[in-house]
Amino acid sequence: MSPFDGSVVTIAIPAIASSIKLGLEAAVWIQLAYLLMLTVLLINAGRLADLHGRKRFYTVGFIVFTVGSVLCALSMTDLQLVLFRALQGLGAAFISANSPAIVTDTFPREERGKALGINTMAVYTGLTVGPVLGGVLVQNYGWRSIFFVNVPIGIVVVALTTLKLKENTPDERGTGFDLPGAVTLSLGLASTLVVLTLGGVFGWVSASSILLAGLSVVMLLLFVRIERLVRFPTLDLSLFTRNRLFATANATAFLSYVAVNGVTLMMAIYLESIKGLDAETAGLFLIAQATPMALLSPLSGWLSDRIGSRVIATLGMGIVSVGLFLFSGLNPASSGLDTVLRLVVVGIGFGLFSSPNTSAVMGSVRQEKLGVGAGTLGTMRFMGQSIGLALLGAVMAATLPTQALLAVFAGLTAQGGLGVSEFFVGMRDFFLIATGIGALGTLASTTRGQENTSNAENP
Repeated sequence: MSPFDGSVVTIAIPAIASSIKLGLEAAVWIQLAYLLMLTVLLINAGRLADLHGRKRFYTVGFIVFTVGSVLCALSMTDLQLVLFRALQGLGAAFISANSPAIVTDTFPREERGKALGINTMAVYTGLTVGPVLGGVLVQNYGWRSIFFVNVPIGIVVVALTTLKLKENTPDERGTGFDLPGAVTLSLGLASTLVVLTLGGVFGWVSASSILLAGLSVVMLLLFVRIERLVRFPTLDLSLFTRNRLFATANATAFLSYVAVNGVTLMMAIYLESIKGLDAETAGLFLIAQATPMALLSPLSGWLSDRIGSRVIATLGMGIVSVGLFLFSGLNPASSGLDTVLRLVVVGIGFGLFSSPNTSAVMGSVRQEKLGVGAGTLGTMRFMGQSIGLALLGAVMAATLPTQALLAVFAGLTAQGGLGVSEFFVGMRDFFLIATGIGALGTLASTTRGQENTSNAENP
Protein backbone atom coordinates (compact mmCIF):
# COMPACT_ATOMS: atom_id res chain seq x y z
CA MET A 1 0.00 0.00 0.00
CA SER A 2 2.74 2.45 0.94
CA PRO A 3 5.05 1.90 -2.07
CA PHE A 4 2.00 1.78 -4.34
CA ASP A 5 1.00 5.25 -3.20
CA GLY A 6 4.54 6.52 -3.55
CA SER A 7 4.70 5.45 -7.20
CA VAL A 8 1.14 5.98 -8.40
CA VAL A 9 1.08 9.78 -7.95
CA THR A 10 3.72 10.31 -10.65
CA ILE A 11 1.29 9.05 -13.29
CA ALA A 12 -1.48 11.32 -12.02
CA ILE A 13 0.47 14.61 -11.90
CA PRO A 14 -0.68 15.87 -15.35
CA ALA A 15 -4.34 15.18 -14.49
CA ILE A 16 -3.97 16.83 -11.06
CA ALA A 17 -2.26 19.83 -12.66
CA SER A 18 -5.13 20.39 -15.10
CA SER A 19 -7.74 19.92 -12.37
CA ILE A 20 -6.48 22.20 -9.59
CA LYS A 21 -3.98 24.34 -11.55
CA LEU A 22 -0.69 23.10 -10.18
CA GLY A 23 2.51 25.00 -10.76
CA LEU A 24 5.87 23.27 -11.15
CA GLU A 25 6.79 23.94 -7.52
CA ALA A 26 3.54 22.45 -6.20
CA ALA A 27 3.91 19.43 -8.49
CA VAL A 28 7.33 18.74 -6.98
CA TRP A 29 6.10 19.20 -3.41
CA ILE A 30 3.16 16.82 -3.87
CA GLN A 31 5.72 14.05 -4.22
CA LEU A 32 8.39 15.50 -1.93
CA ALA A 33 6.03 16.08 1.03
CA TYR A 34 5.22 12.36 1.17
CA LEU A 35 8.83 11.26 0.79
CA LEU A 36 10.05 13.88 3.27
CA MET A 37 7.73 12.85 6.10
CA LEU A 38 8.29 9.16 5.42
CA THR A 39 12.07 9.45 5.43
CA VAL A 40 12.69 11.78 8.37
CA LEU A 41 10.32 9.98 10.77
CA LEU A 42 11.25 6.34 10.15
CA ILE A 43 13.81 5.95 12.93
CA ASN A 44 11.70 7.94 15.39
CA ALA A 45 8.63 5.89 14.51
CA GLY A 46 10.57 2.68 15.03
CA ARG A 47 11.86 3.87 18.41
CA LEU A 48 8.37 4.82 19.62
CA ALA A 49 7.04 1.41 18.57
CA ASP A 50 9.91 -0.36 20.36
CA LEU A 51 9.01 1.52 23.54
CA HIS A 52 5.22 1.41 23.44
CA GLY A 53 4.15 -1.48 21.21
CA ARG A 54 4.44 -2.19 17.49
CA LYS A 55 0.85 -3.27 16.92
CA ARG A 56 -0.39 0.04 18.33
CA PHE A 57 1.73 2.22 16.08
CA TYR A 58 1.34 -0.04 13.04
CA THR A 59 -2.45 0.26 13.38
CA VAL A 60 -2.27 4.00 14.00
CA GLY A 61 -0.08 4.30 10.90
CA PHE A 62 -2.76 2.71 8.73
CA ILE A 63 -5.49 4.87 10.25
CA VAL A 64 -3.49 8.05 9.59
CA PHE A 65 -2.58 6.87 6.09
CA THR A 66 -6.22 6.08 5.25
CA VAL A 67 -7.52 9.39 6.62
CA GLY A 68 -4.79 11.20 4.69
CA SER A 69 -5.86 9.38 1.53
CA VAL A 70 -9.46 10.55 1.92
CA LEU A 71 -8.33 14.13 2.51
CA CYS A 72 -6.02 13.99 -0.53
CA ALA A 73 -8.93 12.81 -2.68
CA LEU A 74 -11.09 15.68 -1.42
CA SER A 75 -8.41 18.38 -1.84
CA MET A 76 -9.47 21.46 -3.76
CA THR A 77 -6.18 23.40 -3.78
CA ASP A 78 -2.53 22.54 -4.29
CA LEU A 79 -1.69 23.57 -0.70
CA GLN A 80 -4.30 21.19 0.70
CA LEU A 81 -2.98 18.34 -1.41
CA VAL A 82 0.63 18.96 -0.32
CA LEU A 83 -0.36 19.05 3.37
CA PHE A 84 -2.45 15.89 3.15
CA ARG A 85 0.30 14.09 1.24
CA ALA A 86 2.54 14.91 4.19
CA LEU A 87 -0.11 13.35 6.47
CA GLN A 88 -0.01 10.22 4.31
CA GLY A 89 3.77 10.19 4.71
CA LEU A 90 3.40 10.33 8.49
CA GLY A 91 1.20 7.23 8.42
CA ALA A 92 3.53 5.50 5.96
CA ALA A 93 6.48 6.07 8.33
CA PHE A 94 4.78 4.09 11.11
CA ILE A 95 3.79 1.37 8.64
CA SER A 96 7.26 1.04 7.09
CA ALA A 97 9.14 1.15 10.41
CA ASN A 98 7.00 -1.58 11.95
CA SER A 99 6.32 -4.00 9.11
CA PRO A 100 9.79 -5.68 8.98
CA ALA A 101 10.02 -5.50 12.79
CA ILE A 102 6.72 -7.34 13.26
CA VAL A 103 7.69 -10.01 10.73
CA THR A 104 11.11 -10.48 12.36
CA ASP A 105 9.59 -10.65 15.83
CA THR A 106 6.95 -13.18 14.72
CA PHE A 107 9.00 -15.76 12.81
CA PRO A 108 11.79 -17.97 14.16
CA ARG A 109 15.30 -17.29 12.94
CA GLU A 110 15.30 -20.22 10.50
CA GLU A 111 12.27 -18.74 8.68
CA ARG A 112 13.15 -15.04 8.99
CA GLY A 113 14.67 -14.61 5.53
CA LYS A 114 11.75 -16.30 3.78
CA ALA A 115 9.20 -14.22 5.72
CA LEU A 116 11.04 -10.96 5.03
CA GLY A 117 11.33 -12.06 1.39
CA ILE A 118 7.54 -12.24 1.16
CA ASN A 119 7.35 -8.83 2.82
CA THR A 120 9.85 -7.47 0.27
CA MET A 121 7.85 -9.05 -2.55
CA ALA A 122 4.85 -7.03 -1.39
CA VAL A 123 6.91 -3.84 -1.62
CA TYR A 124 8.04 -4.58 -5.17
CA THR A 125 4.52 -5.61 -6.15
CA GLY A 126 3.27 -2.23 -4.95
CA LEU A 127 5.96 -0.46 -6.94
CA THR A 128 5.09 -2.53 -10.01
CA VAL A 129 1.34 -2.16 -9.81
CA GLY A 130 1.39 1.55 -8.95
CA PRO A 131 2.09 3.08 -12.39
CA VAL A 132 0.01 0.50 -14.29
CA LEU A 133 -3.08 0.57 -12.07
CA GLY A 134 -2.65 4.31 -11.60
CA GLY A 135 -2.90 4.88 -15.34
CA VAL A 136 -6.10 2.84 -15.53
CA LEU A 137 -7.68 4.61 -12.55
CA VAL A 138 -6.77 8.11 -13.74
CA GLN A 139 -7.94 7.47 -17.28
CA ASN A 140 -11.27 5.94 -16.29
CA TYR A 141 -12.17 7.44 -12.91
CA GLY A 142 -10.10 10.61 -12.51
CA TRP A 143 -7.07 11.39 -10.36
CA ARG A 144 -8.99 11.36 -7.06
CA SER A 145 -9.58 7.63 -7.48
CA ILE A 146 -5.89 6.83 -6.83
CA PHE A 147 -6.43 8.05 -3.25
CA PHE A 148 -9.94 6.66 -2.72
CA VAL A 149 -8.69 3.17 -3.64
CA ASN A 150 -6.67 3.17 -0.40
CA VAL A 151 -9.75 3.51 1.78
CA PRO A 152 -11.21 -0.04 1.59
CA ILE A 153 -7.70 -1.50 1.85
CA GLY A 154 -6.97 0.60 4.92
CA ILE A 155 -10.25 -0.36 6.62
CA VAL A 156 -9.60 -4.07 6.05
CA VAL A 157 -6.02 -3.84 7.33
CA VAL A 158 -7.00 -1.91 10.47
CA ALA A 159 -9.69 -4.52 11.20
CA LEU A 160 -7.24 -7.39 10.68
CA THR A 161 -4.47 -5.86 12.81
CA THR A 162 -6.95 -5.07 15.60
CA LEU A 163 -8.41 -8.58 15.64
CA LYS A 164 -5.47 -10.79 14.67
CA LEU A 165 -2.15 -9.12 15.42
CA LYS A 166 -0.65 -9.73 18.84
CA GLU A 167 1.03 -6.86 20.65
CA ASN A 168 4.67 -7.30 21.54
CA THR A 169 5.69 -6.69 25.14
CA PRO A 170 8.20 -3.83 25.13
CA ASP A 171 11.48 -4.91 26.72
CA GLU A 172 12.63 -1.41 27.62
CA ARG A 173 9.97 -0.45 30.14
CA GLY A 174 11.08 2.48 32.22
CA THR A 175 13.16 3.97 29.42
CA GLY A 176 12.36 7.32 27.89
CA PHE A 177 11.99 8.82 24.44
CA ASP A 178 14.89 10.99 23.33
CA LEU A 179 13.06 14.13 22.15
CA PRO A 180 16.17 16.30 21.48
CA GLY A 181 17.72 13.49 19.45
CA ALA A 182 14.47 12.92 17.55
CA VAL A 183 14.15 16.63 16.66
CA THR A 184 17.76 17.11 15.55
CA LEU A 185 17.69 13.90 13.50
CA SER A 186 14.45 14.90 11.77
CA LEU A 187 15.72 18.41 10.99
CA GLY A 188 19.04 17.07 9.73
CA LEU A 189 17.45 14.47 7.46
CA ALA A 190 14.77 16.89 6.23
CA SER A 191 17.25 19.60 5.22
CA THR A 192 19.48 16.98 3.55
CA LEU A 193 16.57 15.55 1.58
CA VAL A 194 15.28 18.96 0.46
CA VAL A 195 18.69 20.19 -0.74
CA LEU A 196 19.33 16.90 -2.59
CA THR A 197 15.92 16.97 -4.25
CA LEU A 198 15.62 20.68 -5.01
CA GLY A 199 19.26 21.74 -5.19
CA GLY A 200 19.09 21.77 -8.97
CA VAL A 201 16.02 24.01 -8.83
CA PHE A 202 17.49 26.40 -6.26
CA GLY A 203 20.97 26.27 -7.78
CA TRP A 204 23.61 24.18 -6.03
CA VAL A 205 25.59 27.24 -4.93
CA SER A 206 22.56 29.42 -4.18
CA ALA A 207 21.96 30.88 -0.74
CA SER A 208 19.05 28.49 -0.14
CA SER A 209 21.11 25.39 -0.96
CA ILE A 210 24.07 26.52 1.12
CA LEU A 211 21.85 27.34 4.12
CA LEU A 212 20.07 23.99 3.89
CA ALA A 213 23.36 22.12 3.56
CA GLY A 214 24.76 24.00 6.54
CA LEU A 215 21.65 23.26 8.62
CA SER A 216 21.93 19.60 7.69
CA VAL A 217 25.55 19.36 8.84
CA VAL A 218 24.90 21.24 12.09
CA MET A 219 21.80 19.23 13.02
CA LEU A 220 23.36 15.85 12.24
CA LEU A 221 26.53 16.68 14.20
CA LEU A 222 24.38 17.89 17.08
CA PHE A 223 22.36 14.67 16.87
CA VAL A 224 25.52 12.56 17.16
CA ARG A 225 26.61 14.62 20.17
CA ILE A 226 23.23 14.23 21.87
CA GLU A 227 23.14 10.48 21.25
CA ARG A 228 26.46 10.08 23.00
CA LEU A 229 25.24 11.92 26.09
CA VAL A 230 21.63 10.87 26.65
CA ARG A 231 20.74 7.79 28.68
CA PHE A 232 18.14 6.43 26.25
CA PRO A 233 19.18 7.48 22.71
CA THR A 234 16.90 7.47 19.68
CA LEU A 235 19.58 5.64 17.72
CA ASP A 236 22.19 3.67 19.62
CA LEU A 237 25.34 4.62 17.70
CA SER A 238 27.05 1.45 18.90
CA LEU A 239 24.92 -0.34 16.31
CA PHE A 240 27.26 1.23 13.75
CA THR A 241 30.50 1.23 15.72
CA ARG A 242 30.30 -2.22 17.34
CA ASN A 243 27.95 -4.18 15.10
CA ARG A 244 29.77 -4.77 11.81
CA LEU A 245 26.92 -6.72 10.20
CA PHE A 246 24.40 -3.96 10.95
CA ALA A 247 26.75 -1.23 9.72
CA THR A 248 27.89 -2.90 6.50
CA ALA A 249 24.44 -4.23 5.53
CA ASN A 250 22.97 -0.73 5.95
CA ALA A 251 25.86 0.82 4.01
CA THR A 252 25.36 -1.72 1.23
CA ALA A 253 21.64 -0.97 1.13
CA PHE A 254 22.37 2.76 0.89
CA LEU A 255 24.82 2.28 -1.99
CA SER A 256 22.45 -0.10 -3.78
CA TYR A 257 19.62 2.43 -3.80
CA VAL A 258 21.92 5.26 -4.93
CA ALA A 259 23.04 3.06 -7.84
CA VAL A 260 19.68 1.63 -8.87
CA ASN A 261 17.10 4.33 -8.20
CA GLY A 262 17.87 6.35 -11.33
CA VAL A 263 17.26 3.37 -13.61
CA THR A 264 13.48 3.71 -13.70
CA LEU A 265 13.44 7.45 -14.42
CA MET A 266 16.27 7.23 -16.96
CA MET A 267 14.58 4.37 -18.79
CA ALA A 268 11.22 6.15 -18.72
CA ILE A 269 12.83 9.20 -20.35
CA TYR A 270 14.71 7.01 -22.82
CA LEU A 271 11.63 5.02 -23.84
CA GLU A 272 9.27 7.99 -24.10
CA SER A 273 11.52 10.85 -25.24
CA ILE A 274 14.00 8.95 -27.39
CA LYS A 275 12.02 5.92 -28.57
CA GLY A 276 8.72 7.79 -28.75
CA LEU A 277 6.64 5.27 -26.79
CA ASP A 278 3.51 6.29 -24.91
CA ALA A 279 3.50 6.23 -21.11
CA GLU A 280 1.44 3.03 -20.85
CA THR A 281 3.79 1.08 -23.14
CA ALA A 282 6.86 2.44 -21.36
CA GLY A 283 5.36 1.31 -18.06
CA LEU A 284 4.99 -2.22 -19.40
CA PHE A 285 8.69 -2.24 -20.33
CA LEU A 286 9.63 -1.25 -16.77
CA ILE A 287 7.77 -4.26 -15.36
CA ALA A 288 10.68 -6.30 -16.76
CA GLN A 289 12.80 -5.07 -13.85
CA ALA A 290 10.21 -5.22 -11.08
CA THR A 291 8.90 -8.72 -11.89
CA PRO A 292 12.11 -10.69 -11.15
CA MET A 293 12.63 -8.51 -8.07
CA ALA A 294 9.24 -9.59 -6.73
CA LEU A 295 9.55 -13.24 -7.75
CA LEU A 296 13.08 -13.79 -6.45
CA SER A 297 12.72 -12.02 -3.09
CA PRO A 298 11.09 -14.95 -1.22
CA LEU A 299 13.53 -17.44 -2.79
CA SER A 300 16.63 -15.42 -1.92
CA GLY A 301 15.30 -14.87 1.59
CA TRP A 302 14.73 -18.62 1.98
CA LEU A 303 18.27 -19.33 0.78
CA SER A 304 19.71 -16.81 3.22
CA ASP A 305 18.05 -18.72 6.07
CA ARG A 306 20.23 -21.67 5.14
CA ILE A 307 23.58 -20.23 4.05
CA GLY A 308 23.55 -16.68 5.37
CA SER A 309 23.33 -13.35 3.56
CA ARG A 310 26.94 -12.75 2.55
CA VAL A 311 27.13 -14.93 -0.58
CA ILE A 312 23.62 -14.25 -1.92
CA ALA A 313 23.55 -10.51 -1.21
CA THR A 314 27.04 -10.01 -2.61
CA LEU A 315 26.20 -12.03 -5.73
CA GLY A 316 23.05 -9.95 -6.16
CA MET A 317 24.93 -6.65 -5.93
CA GLY A 318 27.51 -7.96 -8.38
CA ILE A 319 24.77 -8.81 -10.89
CA VAL A 320 23.21 -5.36 -10.37
CA SER A 321 26.58 -3.77 -11.18
CA VAL A 322 26.87 -5.83 -14.36
CA GLY A 323 23.36 -4.78 -15.40
CA LEU A 324 24.15 -1.11 -14.79
CA PHE A 325 27.29 -1.42 -16.90
CA LEU A 326 25.27 -3.00 -19.72
CA PHE A 327 22.90 0.00 -19.63
CA SER A 328 25.85 2.27 -20.45
CA GLY A 329 26.07 0.54 -23.84
CA LEU A 330 22.59 1.50 -25.05
CA ASN A 331 22.66 3.53 -28.26
CA PRO A 332 20.18 4.93 -30.82
CA ALA A 333 20.11 1.57 -32.64
CA SER A 334 19.33 -0.50 -29.53
CA SER A 335 16.16 -2.57 -29.76
CA GLY A 336 13.37 -2.99 -27.24
CA LEU A 337 14.75 -6.45 -26.44
CA ASP A 338 18.11 -4.87 -25.54
CA THR A 339 16.33 -2.68 -22.98
CA VAL A 340 14.26 -5.53 -21.56
CA LEU A 341 17.28 -7.81 -21.09
CA ARG A 342 19.17 -5.11 -19.18
CA LEU A 343 16.16 -4.43 -16.98
CA VAL A 344 15.83 -8.14 -16.25
CA VAL A 345 19.51 -8.40 -15.25
CA VAL A 346 19.20 -5.54 -12.76
CA GLY A 347 15.90 -6.98 -11.49
CA ILE A 348 17.46 -10.41 -10.93
CA GLY A 349 20.40 -8.89 -9.08
CA PHE A 350 18.26 -6.73 -6.82
CA GLY A 351 15.86 -9.59 -6.20
CA LEU A 352 18.78 -11.68 -4.94
CA PHE A 353 20.23 -8.84 -2.87
CA SER A 354 17.35 -7.18 -1.04
CA SER A 355 15.74 -9.89 1.10
CA PRO A 356 19.00 -11.43 2.43
CA ASN A 357 20.35 -7.97 3.22
CA THR A 358 17.15 -6.98 5.03
CA SER A 359 17.21 -10.25 6.98
CA ALA A 360 20.84 -9.60 7.95
CA VAL A 361 20.01 -6.13 9.32
CA MET A 362 16.95 -7.29 11.24
CA GLY A 363 18.73 -10.35 12.59
CA SER A 364 21.69 -8.32 13.85
CA VAL A 365 19.75 -6.32 16.47
CA ARG A 366 18.12 -7.35 19.70
CA GLN A 367 14.37 -7.78 19.84
CA GLU A 368 13.79 -4.51 21.70
CA LYS A 369 15.51 -2.58 18.89
CA LEU A 370 13.78 -4.13 15.88
CA GLY A 371 11.81 -0.96 15.18
CA VAL A 372 14.95 1.18 15.16
CA GLY A 373 16.65 -1.41 12.94
CA ALA A 374 13.79 -1.31 10.43
CA GLY A 375 13.64 2.48 10.59
CA THR A 376 17.37 2.80 9.97
CA LEU A 377 17.24 0.48 6.97
CA GLY A 378 14.28 2.41 5.58
CA THR A 379 16.13 5.69 6.03
CA MET A 380 19.08 4.27 4.09
CA ARG A 381 16.68 3.31 1.33
CA PHE A 382 14.96 6.66 0.93
CA MET A 383 18.09 8.76 1.35
CA GLY A 384 19.84 6.55 -1.19
CA GLN A 385 16.96 6.99 -3.62
CA SER A 386 17.09 10.78 -3.21
CA ILE A 387 20.83 10.90 -3.84
CA GLY A 388 20.39 8.62 -6.86
CA LEU A 389 17.87 11.02 -8.40
CA ALA A 390 20.05 14.02 -7.58
CA LEU A 391 22.99 12.27 -9.26
CA LEU A 392 20.94 11.61 -12.38
CA GLY A 393 19.85 15.23 -12.58
CA ALA A 394 23.38 16.54 -12.05
CA VAL A 395 24.92 14.27 -14.73
CA MET A 396 22.27 15.08 -17.32
CA ALA A 397 22.40 18.81 -16.57
CA ALA A 398 26.18 18.75 -17.05
CA THR A 399 25.83 16.97 -20.41
CA LEU A 400 22.81 18.51 -22.10
CA PRO A 401 22.29 22.20 -22.92
CA THR A 402 19.41 23.73 -20.98
CA GLN A 403 17.05 23.74 -23.95
CA ALA A 404 17.80 20.11 -24.77
CA LEU A 405 17.43 19.09 -21.12
CA LEU A 406 13.97 20.68 -20.91
CA ALA A 407 12.99 19.04 -24.18
CA VAL A 408 14.10 15.60 -23.00
CA PHE A 409 12.13 15.81 -19.76
CA ALA A 410 9.10 17.13 -21.65
CA GLY A 411 9.17 14.20 -24.06
CA LEU A 412 9.97 16.34 -27.11
CA THR A 413 13.28 14.86 -28.21
CA ALA A 414 11.90 12.10 -30.40
CA GLN A 415 9.93 14.61 -32.44
CA GLY A 416 12.60 17.23 -32.91
CA GLY A 417 15.82 15.29 -32.57
CA LEU A 418 17.04 17.88 -30.06
CA GLY A 419 19.85 16.70 -27.83
CA VAL A 420 19.70 13.00 -28.81
CA SER A 421 23.46 12.51 -29.08
CA GLU A 422 24.06 14.48 -25.86
CA PHE A 423 21.42 12.41 -24.11
CA PHE A 424 23.23 9.17 -24.89
CA VAL A 425 26.49 10.65 -23.64
CA GLY A 426 24.79 11.68 -20.40
CA MET A 427 23.06 8.31 -20.03
CA ARG A 428 26.36 6.49 -20.58
CA ASP A 429 28.13 8.65 -18.00
CA PHE A 430 25.34 8.20 -15.46
CA PHE A 431 25.32 4.42 -15.76
CA LEU A 432 29.10 4.21 -15.58
CA ILE A 433 29.01 6.20 -12.33
CA ALA A 434 26.16 4.00 -11.07
CA THR A 435 28.24 0.93 -11.98
CA GLY A 436 31.07 2.23 -9.81
CA ILE A 437 28.69 2.82 -6.90
CA GLY A 438 27.27 -0.67 -7.36
CA ALA A 439 30.79 -2.10 -7.31
CA LEU A 440 31.44 -0.28 -4.01
CA GLY A 441 28.25 -1.82 -2.67
CA THR A 442 29.41 -5.26 -3.77
CA LEU A 443 32.73 -4.75 -2.01
CA ALA A 444 31.00 -3.51 1.14
CA SER A 445 28.78 -6.58 1.15
CA THR A 446 31.79 -8.88 1.26
CA THR A 447 32.97 -7.27 4.53
CA ARG A 448 29.79 -7.89 6.51
CA GLY A 449 30.24 -9.55 9.89
CA GLN A 450 29.31 -13.07 10.86
CA GLU A 451 25.60 -13.66 11.37
CA ASN A 452 24.33 -14.94 14.70
CA THR A 453 21.84 -17.73 15.11
CA SER A 454 19.56 -15.55 17.23
CA ASN A 455 18.43 -11.94 17.40
CA ALA A 456 21.44 -10.57 19.23
CA GLU A 457 23.80 -7.81 18.28
CA ASN A 458 27.04 -8.87 16.62
CA PRO A 459 30.42 -7.54 17.70
